[in-house]
Amino acid sequence: MIFIDNSNFFNSIRCLHEDRNQDRVIDYNKIHPFIIKFLSNNPQYNDKVLTHIRTYYYDGGYTDNVINKIKNHLSQIDDSSENQEYKHKITEILEKTMRSMEAQKKQMEKMKSFYFFETRLKPLQYSKTQGIFQKGVDVQLAVDLVSNAYLNNYDIAVIFSGDIDLYESLKLVKTLGKQVIIFSHKNLMSEGMIEICDFYKDICRLKDEQLDEFTHIFEKKNDS
Repeated sequence: MIFIDNSNFFNSIRCLHEDRNQDRVIDYNKIHPFIIKFLSNNPQYNDKVLTHIRTYYYDGGYTDNVINKIKNHLSQIDDSSENQEYKHKITEILEKTMRSMEAQKKQMEKMKSFYFFETRLKPLQYSKTQGIFQKGVDVQLAVDLVSNAYLNNYDIAVIFSGDIDLYESLKLVKTLGKQVIIFSHKNLMSEGMIEICDFYKDICRLKDEQLDEFTHIFEKKNDS
């Protein structure tokens, strides 16, 4: 069973720009075949028949509520000259959020066609001091990780996240006899998570041909 914290996973792939000067786009529907192949090449599993049960995808969800909160904040900023720069900044946040909301809608619609794939979106939050932020995503991942372990729905949990908030959940599922494998970039991987998991793979240490199995390099098209 695969658990994807998309914020951590997305940023792990984005770190490849610094590592290899590559801008890659994730193909989420190809992750589970990559994982099956990767694990099958591991000596511990190469004589086992591995089956993908389900992939869970977790992210913050853009909503009309968060858009309205930004609009409300924007309406409270007066038009004085000293506030122009700040108002421009909040306007940019609003425009970017609206674009991201539309992009996410398209992505979620596409993901509906994926087999054995579940999306878990937690509404994004907004405050004047913090801007847009996630809340409850790691909790939902932890709940699904532990509940499925108790129900004995999987033997191996493959987690795309290095968030230390998952530490106790990983510790618990290991006591239930489950194996825990983590994929994350070294810059986003907490030391405690490396210690608690059974196997850790630094995404930046994957070969290009391995990355090509579940991502593709983004190339901007030149206008003719």
